[in-house]
Amino acid sequence: MPLNHLRSKASGTGPALFFPDPEVPAVFNFDQGLAAPETFPLADLERLAKGVVDRDGPSVLDYFDPKVGYEELVFGYRGLRTQIANRIERMQGRALGHMGVILTSGSVQGIALAMHGYLDKGDIVAVEASSFPYALRFAEMSGGEVRPVPVDADGMDIDALETLIADIASEGRRLKMVYTIPTFQTPTATEMSVERRQRLVDLADKHDFIIIEDDVYGDLRFAGEPLPTLLSLDKGGKVIQCGSFSKIIAPALRLGWIAGEAEAIEPLAAMRQDLGVAQWIARIMEAYMLEGLLEPHLEKAAAVYGSKARVAAEAMRAHCGDFVRFTMPRGSFYLWVEIDDRIDWDKASAEAAREGIFFRPGERFMGETGGRKFLRLAYSHVSEQVIADGIKRLGAILRANVRAAA
Repeated sequence: MPLNHLRSKASGTGPALFFPDPEVPAVFNFDQGLAAPETFPLADLERLAKGVVDRDGPSVLDYFDPKVGYEELVFGYRGLRTQIANRIERMQGRALGHMGVILTSGSVQGIALAMHGYLDKGDIVAVEASSFPYALRFAEMSGGEVRPVPVDADGMDIDALETLIADIASEGRRLKMVYTIPTFQTPTATEMSVERRQRLVDLADKHDFIIIEDDVYGDLRFAGEPLPTLLSLDKGGKVIQCGSFSKIIAPALRLGWIAGEAEAIEPLAAMRQDLGVAQWIARIMEAYMLEGLLEPHLEKAAAVYGSKARVAAEAMRAHCGDFVRFTMPRGSFYLWVEIDDRIDWDKASAEAAREGIFFRPGERFMGETGGRKFLRLAYSHVSEQVIADGIKRLGAILRANVRAAA
């Protein structure tokens, strides 16, 4: 018998968020946002993996450090949490301590725990109108009602957020959470202005809602001056911030974190039932940070991404001309590209797929587009030659699919 009648309502809210294999080989794969393989610190990770085994023995393969106890089944290895907390205090001016950090299987698990820890059925969550689809799905599966807020060149429109808060109040309800990616927003790569950041934090205190600050790309800046994080501006303990070694070091580490005041992290811990993250991996990353290797790595990695971003932008201008519009990013892995309406994009995108040019369609990140067409092009993990050649071929496809004049 079919099993659909047995599945939970939550599991029926949509298909699994994975992307099927293409019908043809990926020649120019600009789809996934992955760290560049040439930045992986293979020698250091190999050395440190053996080093922590030699140093700590069998305990690296246990659920938790017996000297610490069951705390690590929920929060993760205390040594790494301490290093992350110390770095946050040094760079963001917030003294959170190790109980203000919970380790997760990548940032996505942290976001899921936060949604489950804070949302009840019918709670309203404000999100950027184009955003990370997994976060939106987590909010909905937790019973949340997602309300979009426009994004412009300065990030989330805080005037629009204030209007939304008033509209919600007129319904006799309140805003429970804001999920935002203020630095190198996904997918648009915009940065929320300092003035808007401060206003958002002030609104959280005034209207009593939690903010999830997704900061997984914040360390990957290659242009412009660093901006204060929402966590650094937070005085009322309303901001929790996620980060990820999977983005800044290597994807397969599957190791991220969420940080905030201990009281704000506790709801996430209450939802945790997977017995924590891998001790071995966490101890390797603790050793990596203790040796002072993280900051030099980030500097080198950002330079790689900056060079690739420039190659991508130059190729777009040279080969796609005024058939595309984009803003040059100052960090992260992506170009967010709008396709001119003179292009028959349905035909052009199908032709690109047949030729092995893959990118993430804009509709994966947003709801109503008003007929506008976007794509997210990930330049991070492919070579500069592939970037140049792939965008050149994309430009030829766009020119071949210009609509006939009316």
